[in-house]
Amino acid sequence: MSDVLARELSTPVAADGAGEGGSAASSTRALVHSLVYVPRDAAAGRGRAPLVICCHGLGESGLRVAGIAQRFAAAGAVAVAPSFRGGGAPTAGPMTAMSVLTEIADLEAVLDAARAWPFVDVGRSQGGLVGALAAVGRPAQVSALVLWYPALRLPAAMRSRFGSGSAVPRAFTHRVDGRDVTLGRRYVTDVRDLDVDAELARLRVPVLLVHGEQDVDVPIAVSEDATRLLPDARLVRVPGAAHGFGDERFAEAVARSESFLTWCGVLEDP
Repeated sequence: MSDVLARELSTPVAADGAGEGGSAASSTRALVHSLVYVPRDAAAGRGRAPLVICCHGLGESGLRVAGIAQRFAAAGAVAVAPSFRGGGAPTAGPMTAMSVLTEIADLEAVLDAARAWPFVDVGRSQGGLVGALAAVGRPAQVSALVLWYPALRLPAAMRSRFGSGSAVPRAFTHRVDGRDVTLGRRYVTDVRDLDVDAELARLRVPVLLVHGEQDVDVPIAVSEDATRLLPDARLVRVPGAAHGFGDERFAEAVARSESFLTWCGVLEDP
């Protein structure tokens, strides 16, 4: 990592009413804290590096994807790993005030801070859904997407579990990665009417999906369906992997992602 500098970035987020578990007053002071990894050449002004945003999953922080970000920085990108509000970071605030839409707002704030840079989103699980939906709204800015076991059926799952809005409690538990997390009503109401398939069909950038064949939390059928739906997508199947990659599977997933971004012209050939 000697050729990569590590920095921290705090990005203000506009007030959004915070919803259940938060307050409008606190949201006016909200910050999204990010880990930023910058190649030394880019930091010294010797060339402009591509921007890669690495989005964590449900109940996590930017630390969960910091290893991925470091690898992309070593390959020549400025890599940012934000900790979304309501995630797993100590400063993230209550998880019961978080939803996919608040995480999209956080990602939008980080992208606005990057100004006109073209960007690539690399998202795991819920972070893949967040990154894909944000990319739809920035067709001239996004260069490619890399989605690791993306939770693209989350809205459908919430509709199936709770039905009408009146059936959603103020707080409920949701199981992911073998643990229970407590979420608020907003988590359901913000996504219940989202048509993810329609949004994905609007994407006109190359998309790589990387998915474990033994994933129970987000079955690989989710990525198989997305591959058929997306105009330009390819699927990498990881034999034996569940929801998340470890050890050699992680190394393979990163290598395949780097190769894809090199093929897209985002990263330079090593």
